[in-house]
Amino acid sequence: MKRLSPEYLQALRNDVDLRALIADLYVPVTISARRWTFACPLCRESDTGIHPQVNLARCFRCERNFNAIDLVMAERGCTFLEAVAYLESRLAPGE
Repeated sequence: MKRLSPEYLQALRNDVDLRALIADLYVPVTISARRWTFACPLCRESDTGIHPQVNLARCFRCERNFNAIDLVMAERGCTFLEAVAYLESRLAPGE
């Protein structure tokens, strides 16, 4: 197994656009007044939002923040390493 540097993991968390990731995961999205909402992968409520400047998604119902890795883990029900592999294979930074 290759070693994942902290810088590389930070890039996956921060540089993979969450809107593109949500589309790639086939999560239904509602866009109104330039606000994206989607079903939270944990509580399934749609009281969510994406903050593009910090590249985080938030569920205001269960009060959980998601970076790209967290979102893949929650939506796909996979491990950290599986989520990293998913991001590497589909939406790696710089692509």
